[in-house]
Formats: sequence, C-alpha cells, structure tokens
Amino acid sequence: MEHPFALFVILIILMCTHNIIIADLTKAPGHLKPFGQGRPMVEVEETDIIPDPETFWKAYVYALKPLKMKGAASISPAFTKWTDEYFLSLDMSNEDTVTVETVKKESRQQKIRQMDFQQFVQDYNKSEIYMVNAVPRTICHDVVLPCPIQCQYLAKTGLVEALMWYSSGGTNSVVHTDSVDNINCLYRGKKEFILVDPSKYGDKVDMDHPEGSYSAVDVDRVDYTVYPGLAEVDFIHVSMEAGDCLYIPYRWIHQVRSYGNNLAVNIWWNHYVASEINLDLCNAQCDHEMTLDRVEFRGFGEMTSVDGIRDHFESFLGVSSRVSFKRFQRALLGEDIDLLKERNAGDEYLLYLRQIFALLDENSDDILTKQELKDAPPENWTRIQKVMMEMDSYLDRTLGVPEDSPHDEL
Repeated sequence: MEHPFALFVILIILMCTHNIIIADLTKAPGHLKPFGQGRPMVEVEETDIIPDPETFWKAYVYALKPLKMKGAASISPAFTKWTDEYFLSLDMSNEDTVTVETVKKESRQQKIRQMDFQQFVQDYNKSEIYMVNAVPRTICHDVVLPCPIQCQYLAKTGLVEALMWYSSGGTNSVVHTDSVDNINCLYRGKKEFILVDPSKYGDKVDMDHPEGSYSAVDVDRVDYTVYPGLAEVDFIHVSMEAGDCLYIPYRWIHQVRSYGNNLAVNIWWNHYVASEINLDLCNAQCDHEMTLDRVEFRGFGEMTSVDGIRDHFESFLGVSSRVSFKRFQRALLGEDIDLLKERNAGDEYLLYLRQIFALLDENSDDILTKQELKDAPPENWTRIQKVMMEMDSYLDRTLGVPEDSPHDEL
C-alpha cells in the first residue's frame, strides 16, 4: 500500500495540472455582505453637462454604457413642485388608483395593493407601503422628457412606460435586469445603484428566476456558497442625489437602494427602435415643453414583438448554453406551473410549450442551445409569437388575469 503522504502529493499535482482549485468561499471578501460589497468596485462615468442626443446615443446607448447625468432632472418643474403638500392640493378625482407594494425589501411574491394616490401620500410616511406605478396623468406635465432622448421617432413609437417610485426611503430591490433601456431621474432623497456589466459577468450572476429576469440572492447577505459566481464579479457603483439622472443600458444587471424620503421617475423605451432613430431629427436644443403628457407611452403590451420574444428566450438561457425542456418550462412559465398543478388544470399548457420548443430545437434532441436560437428562421419566431399569444389567453382563462406589477418587467 502506498504511503498516504505520497498519494496526497500526487493529488495536489493533479489538481494544479488541471487548474482545479478548491477555495473556501466563506472566507472570500463579500461573503454574507450586501450585494456588491467586498468586491472591486468603480464609480460610474458621470457628467455635469447633459449630452446632446447624438452624443448620448452614439457614445452610450449604442455602446451599452451607463452614464450618470448630474442635475439633469432639475430642469423639470417636478424638481421643485413635487411636495406632498402639492400632491394633496390637486384635484385628482379623475385619476385611477395606483399600485402599492407592501414591503420595502422587494419580494416578487409580496402582496400588491391598489389605493387612491392622495391616500397613499397621506399614509406612506407611517407605513412600509411603496408606490410603483405609472406617473399619474394629472402630474405628467411636471416632468420634461429627458433631453438626450428627445427624438421624435422615439417619442411617437418607442416609449414604453414612465414609472413613479415613491416611498419614505429604505427600499431595497432584487438583483434584476430590464428588457428595455432606462433613464432613472431622482427628485427627492438619495439612491444607490450597483451595476454589473452583462458582457463581462453575465455568466457569473445567476438569474435563477429567468421568468422574471431576477435573482433570488439575498441582497443583504450574499451567500457565495449558493451564488459562487458573485465572488468573481467587479461592480460599478452609482450614488445619486436629488436632481441626478442615470442611464441604465438594456439588460444591464442592477440592484437599487433608496434613502430618505424618496421619489423618482424612470423612463423605459424599446431597445429595438434604436436602430430606426434618425439622430438628425432629435432636438439639438432641449425642449422644456416636451413633457410626459405630450408624448406617447405604448406600454409593455407592445413589447411582445418578435424581437422582444427572441430576446427573452436568449436571456433565460443565461449562463448555460444548453437548456432541457424541463428547464425551458420553468423559465417560460415560472410559478404559473405550480399554480396549474395546484388547480389540477391538466397538461394543456405543455402542448403550447412543446410547439414552441419544437420550433427552436432544430435537431430534435430535446435540448435547446444558444446556437439553435441564433439559427432559427424569422418565420419560426413569428409562429412562436402566435403560439405564445394563444398560451397567454389559455393561462388567463385558467388562472385568472393576475394583478399587473411593474416589477414583472424589471
């Protein structure tokens, strides 16, 4: 029998030869710390001068590069007008109710409430409630469309939503991505964003809820033994003061915290219209009369384009280059699968999923690859869009239409 020490030496040699490293991730900087802490972090690029549209689109949007624009929100009347007293003084009797979350540490399973906007203003400082809703119509004229995106084609065709984020502070989002481009403008309080470049570290951040494009990692105590990839990520830090705006590129990974009485508006637009914008027709000089009530927001309903569907499929493949049909089901339907089983709804949903999977699984090996997504012909994506619409209609009938939550798109 060989000496145990000799066997140990051989094992070490083999491990080094094959680059096998066994690390104790519980000792790694950042383990059980808030998301982003303990790892290398750099400040986001920032400017005191609001870039003109041509510079903004070419240097940042097309390049998928974040940018903090100091003071860019201060041109809007909202920056000085939006006090609680102002909101309560308005006649908002024609407004619909607003969507309110009930816990400040975001959970996609939390209870969502609908309530009168002015009632929210009266109550939010005394509770955990947090408004996440489209900017009420009565006050849309108080917000100027951010100067760098004042492009006529975008204003008529590509704007998706303008959301208002309103709380007494202390909110804490999940780690997530957006299926849109985003400018977030802060009117009260402070915010901190932690950004991750998906082109560098997308395979390190486990979006284990691909149906909602978010991770279940505890953002207050990141456990590297569960999410080991996060021990290898470099982060970009953004500290925002009232008046600042931040451009967050399409599909960039981010997590957000708010401090103090807090009010922000973010503008989402369709990433796929960027190539169609004629920059020569954008406003060379910022038009302070181009407010939110004078542009058109099309909503996420029109984001279910062929390009949007293809993008969603590519995103949920995530780290893996191969996806089984079982994982495909979960990625596409998420917790709806559990609801269908609880209600003994049958397997009809599998027929829709099988149709979609078959249109992409070119070699019929029951495994979907990134290359197969890339190679799928346009007509297959059009057919997938039709099947998905039929499946959505089936789910609405079977489960009932759930309350909309803007976080479903974050």
